[in-house]
Amino acid sequence: MTVEKMLANYEFEQWLYKEAQLLDDIDFDAWFNLMHKSLSYQMPVRVNKEGTERPDYAEDMFCFDDDIALLKLRVDRLKTDYAWAEIPPSRTRRFVSNVKLETYVPEHKASVNSYLLLYRSRSTDIHHDIISGERRDEFIYENGAWKLSKRVFIVDQTTINTRNLAIFV
Repeated sequence: MTVEKMLANYEFEQWLYKEAQLLDDIDFDAWFNLMHKSLSYQMPVRVNKEGTERPDYAEDMFCFDDDIALLKLRVDRLKTDYAWAEIPPSRTRRFVSNVKLETYVPEHKASVNSYLLLYRSRSTDIHHDIISGERRDEFIYENGAWKLSKRVFIVDQTTINTRNLAIFV
């Protein structure tokens, strides 16, 4: 690995850590500003298959399949009194690891894979959620900053044991 790629990998690690902190701090507007206008934000449904057949997730069915406009609606809704699933807001902690720069064209585009472990607790509920998976991200460099243009979150669980998906991955 070249020094340039090592530095770029570090830059994207820091980008992902900042993103996680913004989400955990419930700063959805600042988080949304990290998105590119061409955004595709997806979580395919995980499926069980016999043997080692891949992919073991649906390629045409999603838990969410958002573009930038739909994601903006989700963010704006969380600021209203009608986001009942998030009143009061969840307490979350995102652990980002295994960040790997896949492709990199300086100041143009990049693709990065990472793992995410998301811990979530609600109000006084003694139960909590743990969601884990792999993120496959694509970035576009625009106006001096990297913007997320595509995220595919491959969740590890086939059955997601959470009451709702009113959170961002």
